[in-house]
Amino acid sequence: EDPADPAQDGGNSRSHSQGDQCQPPGSAPRIPSIQVDHVLTILTEFLQNFAKLRDEGPPREIQNIRDNSKDGEYWEALTRIIPERTLKLWDALGDALMEYHKVLTRRSELFSEATTLQRQNS
Repeated sequence: EDPADPAQDGGNSRSHSQGDQCQPPGSAPRIPSIQVDHVLTILTEFLQNFAKLRDEGPPREIQNIRDNSKDGEYWEALTRIIPERTLKLWDALGDALMEYHKVLTRRSELFSEATTLQRQNS
């Protein structure tokens, strides 16, 4: 028997690591073959196990690691990162920019009106 020939054992009895040991250096690793008759069974089993894992949620070890006791303090502290004085300044600048926008809009209207009057005069 040739240990590197997958046709002799049907490709089912060798693991991936055993196949790597029998291959000549520099050759690509062989992909284990799955018989067509077994595809549906394998997929069904995978989906059942996947659904079970999904329903169980994260492992208990992970759930117990995180301490939520200081989350409220953390988020409360984030609301005070920007000082009140800076917030007031930004509000005042926002109001001033709105007024400036109104002035520029009015100037644009007057400019259009003046251009129209100049055409009429010419």
